[in-house]
Amino acid sequence: MAPVPIKSSNVKWFDPISLKFGFAGLAEEDAISIVRRITRDQFAPTLSYTNQCLYVVRLRGSVAVAYGDSFSPVLYIGEGDASNRIHGHSIWLASLLQSVPNLSVDIHIADIRRQNHTSLCEYVEADMIRWFYEKYGMLPWFNQQRERSKEEQYDYEPDLEAKLRSMLNVGSGNSFLWAIRPTHNNQDAYAKYAKNSRE
Repeated sequence: MAPVPIKSSNVKWFDPISLKFGFAGLAEEDAISIVRRITRDQFAPTLSYTNQCLYVVRLRGSVAVAYGDSFSPVLYIGEGDASNRIHGHSIWLASLLQSVPNLSVDIHIADIRRQNHTSLCEYVEADMIRWFYEKYGMLPWFNQQRERSKEEQYDYEPDLEAKLRSMLNVGSGNSFLWAIRPTHNNQDAYAKYAKNSRE
């Protein structure tokens, strides 16, 4: 028997967390501290199940990420305990925000809820990463692997699938003028990015 499709009522989006640095020259630990404070202060959703979140980290403004011959604002797609996971991402978020002047980042968080199914967010994340890879030929910059065992296990209501896929695209009202990627001089970031092109 096929699983019940995932419905729009299973996914509740919250206002995004917005990060923007207007200054440079901070010590790394200070930049990380600022990112952690901002994300903590803006993390306001009342989650039904704190460990069952989906979140998408996206650039906002005029700069996107180069993926092959195309571009997308998506930096990372994640699942789980969003508050703690985002706290852990503060290291690479702070580095990126310091490296690219006036860069802005939005973190979109959704509560994934279905009675008696505490791991549903893992399947939604796996499908979103797969959709991204199919479209751009790479994983999002800071994702390190696909979750193939969890891909294509569920169907989605059409409206929900359209919303999830829209999170991977440029999005209406955005006009990105630049597409960036790390160079080999940025060893850690480049290693992640280069690996994703060979996934």
